[in-house]
Amino acid sequence: MFEYYALFVFITLLGPLNSIYLMKKYQLATGTSLKSNVLYCFINGVVSAVVPAIVMAVRRVPFQTTPYSVLMALGLVLSSAIHTVAVFKAYEKGQIAVVNIFSTVGNIIFSCLWGVIVLGEKLSVVGLIAIIMMLSSVVLIQHKGTNQKTDFKLLWLYAIIILSTSATSILSKQHQVETTFATVDTLSFSVWVGALRAIVFAVITPFMMMSKKHNKQIVVSKKPIFYAIASSAVSGGSYIISLFTSKMLPIVITSPLSTGLGILMSTALPWLLFHEKLSRRQIVAAGLSLVGAVMFVIG
Repeated sequence: MFEYYALFVFITLLGPLNSIYLMKKYQLATGTSLKSNVLYCFINGVVSAVVPAIVMAVRRVPFQTTPYSVLMALGLVLSSAIHTVAVFKAYEKGQIAVVNIFSTVGNIIFSCLWGVIVLGEKLSVVGLIAIIMMLSSVVLIQHKGTNQKTDFKLLWLYAIIILSTSATSILSKQHQVETTFATVDTLSFSVWVGALRAIVFAVITPFMMMSKKHNKQIVVSKKPIFYAIASSAVSGGSYIISLFTSKMLPIVITSPLSTGLGILMSTALPWLLFHEKLSRRQIVAAGLSLVGAVMFVIG
C-alpha cells in the first residue's frame, strides 16, 4: 500500500510544479485569455490520448471499449469543460478568491461524502481533523481581508463550479472501482478521456478563434506549442498514475490530501524558484496544509 501512497504523493507534488512552470511559460507566451485556455485544452486532449496510446503500443496492450467507460469518459470531459466555462464566467465578475475557495472546499466535501456514503469508505477522526485543517488553510490563503460582499447572483455559478469539479474526481474514482458494469483498463480509459477532450475542444476552438467577444489575439508559434505539449504530457502521465492509485486508495483520503499538498507546493515553489516573499498568512496556511498532509500519511 505504501507504494501507492508514494506514487500519489509524487504526482500530487508534480502538479503544482507543472502549473507554476510549464503552464506559466505557455501563458506568458500566449496570454491568459479564454482563447488561449481553450487552445491549451485541445492540445492537452490530443497529448493525453497519445501518451497512453504509445504506452499501449510498446506493451502491446489491445485498445478496449465498453459503453459504460465511454459514457464515463464523456462525463469527465463535459464536467471539465463546464467547470472551465463557469470559472471564467465567475472570474469576469471579479470573484477569483471566492471561486477558488468554493471549488476547493466543495470538491473535498462532496468527494468525501461520496466515498463514505456510496463507496463505504471509512474516515477516521484523525482524517476528519486533517480535512478541517486543510479547509482552513484554503480559506486562509485565499482570503484577502476585504469587506466586499458576495454577489448572491453568482451563487448558481458557484454551485456549478462545485458540482463540476466534484464530478471530475468522483467519476474518475467510480470508473476505477466499478464492479457492476464492464469497464476498460486504465490505459484505454485514459485514451478515451484524452480523445473525447480533443474532439470537444476541436469543435469549440474554431468558434473561439472567430469570436468577436473574445477578440484578443493569441500568439501561436513553436514555443508556446512546445510548452503546451510538455505540460500536457506531464499532466497526462500524472492522470494515468492517479487512475491506477485510485483503485487502491480511498477518495476520502486522496481528495483532501491532494489539496493539502497542492497548497503547500503552490506556496513554497514560488518562494524556492522565484524568491517571492511569503506573507504571514501564506506561511500559516502552508503549515496547516503540511500538518494535515502528514496526519493523513501517518494516520
